[in-house]
Amino acid sequence: MKLYNVLFVLVLVIASVFAFANASTLLRPTSVVIPFAGTQTVQLRLWGTVAFVVLAGLYSLIWSLSSTRQRAKSADTLTKLEEMRRTLDEREATRFQQLQSQLETSFRDVLGRLDNAPVTKPGLFSKLTSSTSAAQSPLTSASLEAVLKRIEMVRDEIAADIAASEFEILQAFEVTKDRPRS
Repeated sequence: MKLYNVLFVLVLVIASVFAFANASTLLRPTSVVIPFAGTQTVQLRLWGTVAFVVLAGLYSLIWSLSSTRQRAKSADTLTKLEEMRRTLDEREATRFQQLQSQLETSFRDVLGRLDNAPVTKPGLFSKLTSSTSAAQSPLTSASLEAVLKRIEMVRDEIAADIAASEFEILQAFEVTKDRPRS
């Protein structure tokens, strides 16, 4: 049970106890002077108590509608954020697949060049890690530098996508943060 429902029930109980304890006073007629209508006899105290209960009910209803609307907006915002996260995950997976395929083709290129090189055939690991001079294997160092540059460029693109997404998320939260919570 929500807090506003508890408060409404509490107000109803207090009003009922008050009305029961003061029934004789509430039912006593009161004279009221109404302009252009003369003096009227009404049970003003009873109507005041009923009006208090009706106002408490309206307040509870308005509060309930307001909180329901706020929860619906929050759910909508969360749905949008979840969709945005899923889209970013898909983009990131696509970028990593592109990077992986590009790295594989670059490494196949480098390996093909190393295999076609007129140098004696030591193992591949020793070819990549040997401390030979740049004059002996210019293709290897140039290809590896190109691969490293491409890795750096893709990393920068992913970082830019993440920063743009964070900015959109922060903007969405700023809109909801400025609104009062009920």
